[in-house]
Amino acid sequence: MTSTTSTPTRLVPLREGMFRMPPALGDPVHLLANRCQDCGETFFPKRSFCAACSSPNMAPVEMPAEGTVHSFTIVRQQLPGSAMTPPYAIVNVAFKGFPTVQTVVPGDSLDGLATGATVDLVLGSVMENEAGDTIVSFVARLRSH
Repeated sequence: MTSTTSTPTRLVPLREGMFRMPPALGDPVHLLANRCQDCGETFFPKRSFCAACSSPNMAPVEMPAEGTVHSFTIVRQQLPGSAMTPPYAIVNVAFKGFPTVQTVVPGDSLDGLATGATVDLVLGSVMENEAGDTIVSFVARLRSH
């Protein structure tokens, strides 16, 4: 009798360096931004030079996982080359003291989506690659009340 053990797929970020990798899908994600040490402006994704004052004096800073929906649009048609399956929402998430970030709310989480709603950034599956790895990125999940 042979034993078959399934090997868990490896989680691979869609783009390296954008967030601190949590251990599992659905776990909170903290985006990796940077702040100008001369003028205080914060940027995501990271920049080499400050867009406000041109200083190269940038320091890493971790963004909070909780934000507020600033604006959104619901996508109902498959876009060519898109890894996302509709319906889903493209959302702009505002964070206190940090830049607004664009991400998605998966289709199974659209109930209650509204401007001003509180969301958490979590690790979400985007697709599988040829090696069977799970490609992941940050997505927004509506906070349940």
